[in-house]
Amino acid sequence: MLKRIRKTNHKCRQAFTLTELIVVLVILAVLAAMLVPALTGYIDRAKQKKDINEAQACLVAAQAALTEAYAKGSKTDIKANRNVAGIDKSKVNDYGDANCVNSDFAKNVLNYVDKEPYIFLVATGNCNNSDIVSEHDMYIVYYACYVPEKDARPYYYYNGAWTTENGANVNAIVKNEKAKSNTLNNLPIQYYIIANKDKRSLQGLSDSSFWGYLRNVLPKKYGDTSKD
Repeated sequence: MLKRIRKTNHKCRQAFTLTELIVVLVILAVLAAMLVPALTGYIDRAKQKKDINEAQACLVAAQAALTEAYAKGSKTDIKANRNVAGIDKSKVNDYGDANCVNSDFAKNVLNYVDKEPYIFLVATGNCNNSDIVSEHDMYIVYYACYVPEKDARPYYYYNGAWTTENGANVNAIVKNEKAKSNTLNNLPIQYYIIANKDKRSLQGLSDSSFWGYLRNVLPKKYGDTSKD
């Protein structure tokens, strides 16, 4: 009988008290509070890295397509009222925005990427300004914008690097209503719209337009209220 009582007491001494359980739960809560933000930040950085890798793939494909056009001697196309992407200049608006969506040039670019982006555009030296822009400039990508999916944060390429800060917001790009021109670091440029899944109009700067969506809607969505 004595042995049985001692055994029972021994088992009781191994159980957790309510205070000990509360302490353990508090410790777990503190650890969770410390680890969850770090884990969320890691996931965000991983997604951003993936998006930039996809954006870079689009950029490389676009530059390769332009280099191929240069090698084929598309300068004759420019004289025949077509730009370096082979797009009829009647489809180019007053700013030099060329709608290449569904063109052979756009298909050639998107064939080399795994997923078609929601919006993708590149800018080279403007072929309408041949007296200012060299032929070499017409085939070099100086600026790009990549939006992976609807309402996603855009990525911008300029000065040789990708960033989430729009070049227009730091005066790298100026869209001048009066001059009807685009400039990048004083170089007249022409945009080539390669992907525009919403089929937004290239005309105007209203929130419902292509440029309004990029310059007004998305910056406000991410808390950027700076002016171009």
